[in-house]
Amino acid sequence: MSKRIPVSVPATALGTSASTLYTAPTATVSTIGNFSFSNTSASPVAFTVYNVPNAGTAGTGNIVVPSFTLSAGQSYVPPQLIGLSIAAGSTIQALAGTAAVINAQGGVYEFSGS
Repeated sequence: MSKRIPVSVPATALGTSASTLYTAPTATVSTIGNFSFSNTSASPVAFTVYNVPNAGTAGTGNIVVPSFTLSAGQSYVPPQLIGLSIAAGSTIQALAGTAAVINAQGGVYEFSGS
């Protein structure tokens, strides 16, 4: 019997290089339930999100949320992430135009078993 397990993705401050927010475990398919991005600075800051295949790198071919600018103090839930499937070993990665001012957090459902 397959299992559906909710998993929290803890808050992480984005850097200016793509870094991993979540990795789908081996033999598991994951679906994003929610994900939010919050700008804690006093200036607008852009961020980008990638769905990177196993052993791949973040790049234009796997952008899910293209450069989106958050106003100062704004939070945003990108609709294109909700329900997104993540293959086993794949990662959700993100970067921001300014380091340590965009916080990302969310939750996924992991499906495993037969």
